[in-house]
Amino acid sequence: MRKIGIIGSSVSNSASPEFHNKKLAGNIIKYIPIQKQSLTKSQFVFLMKGLVAANVTSPFKDVAYASADWLTPEAIRCKSVNLLYWKRNLLIGDNTDTLGFGAELLRRSISKKGTWLVLGSGGAGRACCDALLAHGCNPMLVSRNKKDKSSRFTLLDYDDFENYSENVFGIVNATPVELPYDNFSMFKNCIYAWDLNYKKKSKFLMLAESSGLNTVDGMGMFKFQARYAYFRWVL
Repeated sequence: MRKIGIIGSSVSNSASPEFHNKKLAGNIIKYIPIQKQSLTKSQFVFLMKGLVAANVTSPFKDVAYASADWLTPEAIRCKSVNLLYWKRNLLIGDNTDTLGFGAELLRRSISKKGTWLVLGSGGAGRACCDALLAHGCNPMLVSRNKKDKSSRFTLLDYDDFENYSENVFGIVNATPVELPYDNFSMFKNCIYAWDLNYKKKSKFLMLAESSGLNTVDGMGMFKFQARYAYFRWVL
């Protein structure tokens, strides 16, 4: 039986295996979780040789990017890969996170303007910024790591929040870390709070809801990016 996997350091609670195994019912393909704590580029490529394709999650999106033989425009823009699949003996690196987030922006008819703070400069955060930029918004990446660099997006330190707080239209939490403030009062004109977590309502969203913001969890984005991934495998 051929296998498709999801590779990450904490994939035991991922919704991907259940979602994709339902889609793959009747096929001779099984979708499996593959939990690893570390992988070098050569180890990653060796692992992929036993798979038809793989979704990639934290912390391996950067090594997946480096392991691909060919990158899609979405992957290049985000400098991150969350999907790998074989085509004509080449390992293709793709990013369906940006497509999934962009599709959910459109589905919710979210305004094509305004400044958004995206918390977390990892692969998911960069994908959200890419989608927001394509949507017509002004995304800003917020990172705890002052060494982070992004040529396409404005990069802020968490200490810079107050300088932009009055102009923020939406906030996206793309990390497992909560907002480093005890309320949303400084974001006087903020309309949306979005958390990529889709398993349970986070403290971040509960706090935003109590402050009167429109809240969005990550389930819509997850479903869209999973569908995009599925069609990459079957076409």
